[in-house]
Amino acid sequence: MTVEQLGGGFVALVTGVLSMVFAFEALNRCRLRLRGVSTTAELVRFRTAVAEDGDLLYYPVVAFTLPDGVEVEAEGEGMSSPPHGRQEGDRTEVVHDPAVPSSIVLPSLLPGRLKAREILAWCVASIALGLMSYQVVVDTF
Repeated sequence: MTVEQLGGGFVALVTGVLSMVFAFEALNRCRLRLRGVSTTAELVRFRTAVAEDGDLLYYPVVAFTLPDGVEVEAEGEGMSSPPHGRQEGDRTEVVHDPAVPSSIVLPSLLPGRLKAREILAWCVASIALGLMSYQVVVDTF
């Protein structure tokens, strides 16, 4: 195997894996949009973490009760700053997947997370990376 084939194989592998990750994210968000159940949750806290660039990220942690009485504590997506005017103990809307209740989106804190435009962007990125992987494999081998 030549160096060009090894390099092309590596590029194809990386873009192929990214394509699958993007497709999974699109599917997850589409599933939440189609099957998600909306309920009210309590904002328990904001967990902080340091991002790769050194900035702080804030992850909202919420608690809510399922119809069968099971209590769920779940963490939302990270954001660069806590939402203005929101504090621990506030009530907020949460959309969760009934099959995996810890898979949540917080429309009131992160607006636009389930909009068709965002899901379409994930799909387009997945397809573009998949096509790129295919082209690299065809050109390399």
